[in-house]
Amino acid sequence: YGESDYADLDIAPLGDVKSQFLIRLWVADKSGVLASIATVFAKQGVSIQGVRQSGMGLDAELIVVTHAATEDDLDATVEALKAMDIVKNVESVIRVEGVGA
Repeated sequence: YGESDYADLDIAPLGDVKSQFLIRLWVADKSGVLASIATVFAKQGVSIQGVRQSGMGLDAELIVVTHAATEDDLDATVEALKAMDIVKNVESVIRVEGVGA
């Protein structure tokens, strides 16, 4: 008892762990919004893999899938998005796997 065949390794802080994410948000449906959103991702060092946009009258739904990014960088991106006037709501942030990187 008390012995293990497993290495005694430190666990990486969650903020340092890289994953892909899906972010669903509602934004103003007007020109330039997508470029502004992409700029926020770029400033935080989070690369966008793909975007789907659906207009709904005055608002549009954006679904953004990222390339692998750290939790800390993604959290900073989400906070910056929430602070934007053109962002009505950040509906959900989901860690995803297996969508290509």
